[in-house]
Amino acid sequence: MKLPNINKPLKFTIMSFFVISLFVASYISFVGYQPKALGELREVKGFKTENADSLEMPYPRYATGIAQDKSINSNKYTFQTDKSPAEIQQFYNNILSDEGWRIKREGSSDSFTTVEYRKDNILVKVWAYYDQDAKFTFASVEAIRLVD
Repeated sequence: MKLPNINKPLKFTIMSFFVISLFVASYISFVGYQPKALGELREVKGFKTENADSLEMPYPRYATGIAQDKSINSNKYTFQTDKSPAEIQQFYNNILSDEGWRIKREGSSDSFTTVEYRKDNILVKVWAYYDQDAKFTFASVEAIRLVD
């Protein structure tokens, strides 16, 4: 479609008015939009509910996180700290033994310690290793939900 032969400023004004009118109409339509209200869902049905937060374990103050691996049946947190491996094990022993956890397995060497705790269907593995070169202790705490 070709516009009638009119001068360029008038052509520009008409086209600008048309474009601005489109923008204004779009804005008014957007502002006035009322989405359909959804009804409240009162009941949720499912097969099984798992509380993943029950696998959360604390870690020592001033520990620097290195990695975290989380799934529905496990949660592993690896960190570094200036505490010794024995202090790390004592930290977790104080927390877990007060809550009824029992030691299932433990072992240690000069710079490495590992302890496994169990309570009901949850297993907690704590290991700590002192790195002579880095002058830090690297530790990992893993909580595992044992599935039948």
